[in-house]
Amino acid sequence: MYNENMKKLYEGTISCKSILEAGKRTAGPLYVDPKKRTKDFSYIIHLARKAGIQVIRKPREQLDEMAGSRSHGGMLLEAGERLIPQIGQLSKSYSNVYYIEGVEDPYNLGSVCRTVYAAGADLLVLPPRDWSSASSTILKASAGAYEKLEIVYADEEQLIEFLHRQAIELVCAYRKDARSLADFVYPKKCCIALGGAMRGLSKKIIEASDHNVYIQYGRDFRNALDTASSTAVFAFDKLNKEILNDKIQ
Repeated sequence: MYNENMKKLYEGTISCKSILEAGKRTAGPLYVDPKKRTKDFSYIIHLARKAGIQVIRKPREQLDEMAGSRSHGGMLLEAGERLIPQIGQLSKSYSNVYYIEGVEDPYNLGSVCRTVYAAGADLLVLPPRDWSSASSTILKASAGAYEKLEIVYADEEQLIEFLHRQAIELVCAYRKDARSLADFVYPKKCCIALGGAMRGLSKKIIEASDHNVYIQYGRDFRNALDTASSTAVFAFDKLNKEILNDKIQ
């Protein structure tokens, strides 16, 4: 929701806290219910004041009117849009990258962000698209991970060039000439590419693949997992194998 100054209003402690902790966009003022006092509220107010952001106390009824709902939990934050850069603007090195195609729903994108962030991803690469109208939904669905995760846009050619330049191997979720995920050993530097359940990955990405890998099912089921579920399987398989390998060494 936008206010009269065309700044977006973000609601709830999770969204407000993640924006203030990440510090990736202009923000403020922060509006809070003076009757609500929790450790989370105190911490978020502290973050705002530390960043020089005005904290305004407003009665719950006024917050309801500003938000257009009662789901804000007593906290609203004005903030600008998060600017997602192009992959060509990156300068540091990466080793744990995810490329996701075919996500159309903001709740699914939020789930993907939450998953790869929790699993330790360095970078999430998305095909170019304007998600600004759904950024509040994505942020809430990701439990704040969307704000903290490093995200860039890239088309297929830009991604492939970036991976070659950084010597990152491309691992595609694709069944042809593939090996089971259960037997797969991840390269030290890799980009895991996953497509939508209906269309899968684009031809250019598949042709550039260094490794094709598939998820082995527990029964005869001839349907693909949705993107968010597939992402979770790959992300935590990779993480758990790394944890096990560290213990062995």
